[in-house]
Amino acid sequence: MIWILIEILVYCLIGWLVCNIEPGKEYTWYSGICHGIFFVINFIRSWFTDALYKAEIYTTAYNVFYWIFSILAVFSFFFGSRSSEKEQ
Repeated sequence: MIWILIEILVYCLIGWLVCNIEPGKEYTWYSGICHGIFFVINFIRSWFTDALYKAEIYTTAYNVFYWIFSILAVFSFFFGSRSSEKEQ
């Protein structure tokens, strides 16, 4: 259990360092990919801090790529490699 908490904290730190979302800044498609990949981590961060998990000002391409990669990130979070390790 403690390892899961440590892993979540490390991922939150990486998400903050690599993909922190600044309010008031306009984001484009490549930021949508990054923000989508880190959706789960930024969503967890938003519970405890004032971090955003989606930009407030963005282009249409950002929105499309954000949703595509957010859905992929959620599926990989729940059905990723760890689920196959438990079956063995």
